Amino acid sequence: MKVKAMMKENNALREQMTPFNRSYFEDMILAMRDSRVERIRAEELLLEAARQLLQAQSKGRNAKQLFGENPEDYFQDIMGSVPARPERSKWNYYLMITWTALTLMFSVLAIGGLIVQWSGSSADLFSKVSVFTLIVVGLGSIVLMELLMRWMTSLSDNDAPKPASFNIRALGIYIAVAVAVIFVGVFLDNLFPVITISPWVSLALGAAGGLGLKLIFFRS
Repeated sequence: MKVKAMMKENNALREQMTPFNRSYFEDMILAMRDSRVERIRAEELLLEAARQLLQAQSKGRNAKQLFGENPEDYFQDIMGSVPARPERSKWNYYLMITWTALTLMFSVLAIGGLIVQWSGSSADLFSKVSVFTLIVVGLGSIVLMELLMRWMTSLSDNDAPKPASFNIRALGIYIAVAVAVIFVGVFLDNLFPVITISPWVSLALGAAGGLGLKLIFFRS
């Protein structure tokens, strides 16, 4: 069976899982696909695990009862038998996030600018981009994704976020940091140069970014 066919069947099996089992299994997928296990073998193992999980689910058992407390532990021996993934893979992951964020940004600028132009108005709002904005979008997307992943791993057995005790000190620190970032951002935004990019150029950059994602990061 080809990789795409196995992934398609895997997706179909995931739709039959309970919310908790699906969340747990998706963590297993992330761990396996981030490992050095050969892709076809990885999909075979994931497909086998999905079938086992559905069989156990039909008998009233959940993923933790079947595979253990941590999703990655089930494949630990297999993943540990192959060479460790080079450290640069983490940078490739961050590069993909930044690339995607900038691609989306230029696509939005292109769409908004072209719509405004076709309506007969000035597209200056969508044609001027600060270098500081590019930096914030690129780095901010990485921070946002890391926070999202940490939140997802904090889900409890019923897929609801775990309640945390109220910490007034932590809240004050978060507010202070947020205010500082806003003020520093306003100050730095005036120091960095502003680039004028026509909506058509933004459209070309968005299209090139999408093609790059396909060819570089999502190759079959």
